[in-house]
Amino acid sequence: MTVAINPVHRQFTVDQSSAIHSVTVEGTDVVITYQSNPDKAYAFTASADYAQFLSDLLTNDEQLMKVSLGATIADARRTEELTQAAI
Repeated sequence: MTVAINPVHRQFTVDQSSAIHSVTVEGTDVVITYQSNPDKAYAFTASADYAQFLSDLLTNDEQLMKVSLGATIADARRTEELTQAAI
């Protein structure tokens, strides 16, 4: 599986995601803002497979409606497919 070359960015209303405000994926770098504080961005490093999965999910409206994006990201953090980047 290859990592998406082009950056993928998606922003969400509270109705679309109660937890996630926006997600940007560029290579294996992921930046997330949460609805609770959309002015503060969190940087993460993703495994190549998870970065591709997240890019594919963010660009597929049909699949995105079937999952909880917040839960998907929380699971990835728990399994360390998504780790907070050092600042």
